[in-house]
Amino acid sequence: MRIESVFFEKIAKTVKAVGTLDLCIAVQEMLAAALDFDNYLVIAYRGEEPPVVLHRSSISKKVYAELDSHYVPSLYVLDPFYTAHRNQLQSGFYRFKDLAPDKFSTTSYFLKYYKKTTLIDELAYVAYAVDGWTYCICIGRDESSGKPFSKVSINRAKDIAPIVVSILESRWPRAPFEQPAKKDNIPSLVENLIAELQDKHHIQVTNRQAQVALHLLRGHSSRSIGIEMGVSWHTVRVFRKQLYSRCNINSQAELFSLLIPLDETGSIKP
Repeated sequence: MRIESVFFEKIAKTVKAVGTLDLCIAVQEMLAAALDFDNYLVIAYRGEEPPVVLHRSSISKKVYAELDSHYVPSLYVLDPFYTAHRNQLQSGFYRFKDLAPDKFSTTSYFLKYYKKTTLIDELAYVAYAVDGWTYCICIGRDESSGKPFSKVSINRAKDIAPIVVSILESRWPRAPFEQPAKKDNIPSLVENLIAELQDKHHIQVTNRQAQVALHLLRGHSSRSIGIEMGVSWHTVRVFRKQLYSRCNINSQAELFSLLIPLDETGSIKP
């Protein structure tokens, strides 16, 4: 593999930018010298809190049109990159299609949000830093180019992962992370989901049924949920049937509408 000298020049510029507010742009320029992409996003996750968008850039306006109004306030909990953060996958390079559950393209999240971004392919670098933050740099192909990354580009992106991850794990500027101190005993997503159904819909579900609900919304099949929860897929089907019965629904789309109604601000979250 041959990487042009300009890439190494951009690495030097990026190293100089570590710890400053110019770092996100410097990393973008470095990656652009090695890879051809349509959009670029730097996002940070911590615990189950809404993520912090540090930088974004795209040719098409559709890609991030609803990022602030729908993804950040609520829909992030259904995203494969957020799940990677919660599962603390090893830092490094990932392709979105390899992280997405087996039924992702059939979910309401995909149909009502992700599909509208026009994203065709996404590559990401994931790294972990102090204070519990997970940094994720996503580069993608969308309607602008109209085609996924080539095999050569994917291999190149994978080869330079150690460089990108090292930079991500370096000292980031603190300004973007000035948020209220995290409170103790914050309810988990499953606990929030149970409370949401009880408080707003007067529906009582068990912890296991709530877990199944989250996995369904994220795009897992019954077999995939069984693997995630450590039970048989037959047991999952029982939980799913019980969940649907208690909620008086018949589909995952109805479950999505019940738990994550998308109002004008997208501010409702499970």
